[in-house]
Amino acid sequence: MNHEGAPKSEVRRLQQTGGSTFIVSLPKKWVTEHGLAAKDHVRIEWRPSGTLRVIPEASSISRRREVAIDLDDVPENMVFDHLVAAYLAGTQVIRIRSNSGFSRTERKIFRKFVNTSRGVDISSESENSIDMISLLSPSEMPLYSSLNRMYLLILSQIRDVVDVLGGSDKEVLEDCHEREQEVDAIRLLLERQVGQILESASIEDSLGTSRWEASELGKVVRTMERMGDHSYALCKLTLEREDSSQLSIEETPLDAIPVWQESIKLLISNFRKRKVSEIHLAKERLSSALVGLEDFETELRSSSMEISEALFLDRISESLRRICAYSINMSEILLNIQSHRDSFEVSSPQLGRI
Repeated sequence: MNHEGAPKSEVRRLQQTGGSTFIVSLPKKWVTEHGLAAKDHVRIEWRPSGTLRVIPEASSISRRREVAIDLDDVPENMVFDHLVAAYLAGTQVIRIRSNSGFSRTERKIFRKFVNTSRGVDISSESENSIDMISLLSPSEMPLYSSLNRMYLLILSQIRDVVDVLGGSDKEVLEDCHEREQEVDAIRLLLERQVGQILESASIEDSLGTSRWEASELGKVVRTMERMGDHSYALCKLTLEREDSSQLSIEETPLDAIPVWQESIKLLISNFRKRKVSEIHLAKERLSSALVGLEDFETELRSSSMEISEALFLDRISESLRRICAYSINMSEILLNIQSHRDSFEVSSPQLGRI
C-alpha cells in the first residue's frame, strides 16, 4: 500500500553473502510503517512476470480505509453519488456528518444506499452523524459467481418478456424493478472488488484473479450492466404495451433472443474453460442477429403498420440489438483474457550485459 510522502520505488544494490546468497535491504520507513522488527518474517512471492513481492507476514498493524462526508458541503442531489464513490473506493467505514442534522430526504437516500450496496450497514447513528461500515469481506463473494448471478438475472428478465409477449400474464414482470436493483447492486460490488484487487496484493491472492484479468473483468461488468439496462427497458415496454396481440419468438425481432441466449451461455461458460472456438461461434451468431435486427428496423420505417405498434417493435428491436452488440463486446474482452492466459514470457539477456 502506498502512503502519502512515501516514494513509489527505490533502487537498491544487491549484496552477496556466504558465496551463494544475495540480499537486498528493505527501506526503514516501510519496515516501521508495517510494525516489523528484526527477525520478523516477511513473505517473498515470485510473480508470473518475474518480479518479487514482499509481504509483511508478521505485521502487527491493521489498516482500514475510511471516508468522511460532510453533507454541509454536498448538494442534496449528489449525496447518493458520494456514497457510491466511497463504496467503490473500497472504503470499510463511511462517516457522514452534518451540523444541521439530516433531512428526511437525506435519510431516505441513506436507506436506498444501504439497500443498493452489498454488505453495508449503519453501525452508529446520532442527530448529526452516521457511520456506515462494510461487513463483507472481498473473498466472500468470488468474482465469477457474482458475474454468473448478474447473467442469470438478465436472462430471467428477457425470458419473462418473451413469455408475456407470447400471451402470459404481465404479473410475471411486476418484480422487474427489484431485479434491476439487484443487478445494479452486484455491479457495484464487482466494481468495488475489481478496484480492491488492483490496489491490494492480498485481495488479488484471496480472489484468485490477477490484476490484469481483474481490469478486463471490470469492462465485462460495465458491459453486462448495460445489457441489464436494456433487459429492464424491455420489461417496461412490455408492461406498458396496450396491444394484446401475441408475438412469436420465431419471428423478428424476437427471433434474435434464442440466438442471444445460446451465445451468452457460451460466453459465460468461457470465463472458466478455454474453448476459443465457442467464443468465435458466439460472436458470429450475435453479429448475424444484429444485422437482422438492423434490417428489420429499416423495413419498419416503410411499413403500413399502426404507428404505436411499429414504434413498440422498433424500440424492442433497438434494445435487443444493443444487447447483442454488448455481448459482442463481451466476446472480444473474453478473447483478450484467453490470450493473456495462454501467453508466456521469454527471457533473453540484454545487449551489452555479460
